[in-house]
Amino acid sequence: MRDATGKRMAFWAAAAALLIAAWSPTARANESSEDRALRGSVEHAERMAPPGRRPIVDTHIHFWQVTRPGGVPWPTPAEGPIYRDVLPPEYKAVAIPHGVVAAGVVEASGLVEDNQWILDRIRHDRFFSFFVGNLEIGAPTFARDLERFSHDWRFVGIRGYLTGPAEGITLSPAQLASLRDLARRGMTLDIISRGAKNPKDQVQALCTAVPDLRIIIDHLGGAKGPPPVDPTWELEIRRLADVCPNLHMKFSSFYDMYAPGDVVYPTPTDLASYRRHFDVLMTAFGADRLVWGSNWPVITLHGTFEAQIAIAEEYLAPFGVHVRDKVMFRNALKFYRVRRP
Repeated sequence: MRDATGKRMAFWAAAAALLIAAWSPTARANESSEDRALRGSVEHAERMAPPGRRPIVDTHIHFWQVTRPGGVPWPTPAEGPIYRDVLPPEYKAVAIPHGVVAAGVVEASGLVEDNQWILDRIRHDRFFSFFVGNLEIGAPTFARDLERFSHDWRFVGIRGYLTGPAEGITLSPAQLASLRDLARRGMTLDIISRGAKNPKDQVQALCTAVPDLRIIIDHLGGAKGPPPVDPTWELEIRRLADVCPNLHMKFSSFYDMYAPGDVVYPTPTDLASYRRHFDVLMTAFGADRLVWGSNWPVITLHGTFEAQIAIAEEYLAPFGVHVRDKVMFRNALKFYRVRRP
């Protein structure tokens, strides 16, 4: 009986292999150029992973140089340990040993020219494979600035409604023109939504007003620990996920759940402290709309880079490697349309 069962399993395995071999050329022939580019990015990420590790793409890191002439608008001396020069070589030394194969920089400054400063810092290093700039939605110069930066292949979108405009999300004609310009170019919008910053009803209005714009809420959507989960936050998260299919959630900056701001503050490193909030995000957005990121070096105020990865890996492990890979790298490549020129 055991031999017969083994033969049947071998037969079906061989048959499946033949079907895959027969289908793959046809499937690939019917791929769109975008699908081919995504497949190429995924395959490259898998090749770059260290032996025995699955790839990670970090979608949220920052660089700045406080010692340059004129300094930087943020961080300030009040942020203590992160008020120092933070540049690409330091991040690579931290990230690569933990399986990070590519990273996206998110601009921390609201100064237009600082977008160019970042692009110049990463220009010759393809490890930093995309850049989310910072431009003021609705500003008179928005279209001109976006056109300028869009000529750099790494510039994939912007983080908006952070340093301005002061009135926040109004969806005025000027703001809608900026948002539609982003959408027309296939670019993305990162946005913070926590506390009084960009309330979720305003984010919902934005999502529905520009349904073809790919939007991602950063840093767990303002989740706050410890358990139990705040029912108002959960209701708002689930409503957003249901109403806005163009909205993703950044599975990032876990320590923010416990830290009282950008100050030195030790936070939990056990999964139990985060799991119930993670469950809300996973069941609301699903494995296809969660995107991992670290928020380095800000997270170093509250904990370590490696501990945050460990929490993510432990949470995702029961879902299987397919879901793990979506959250930890595949969704990032797809959402930001990361391509190698």
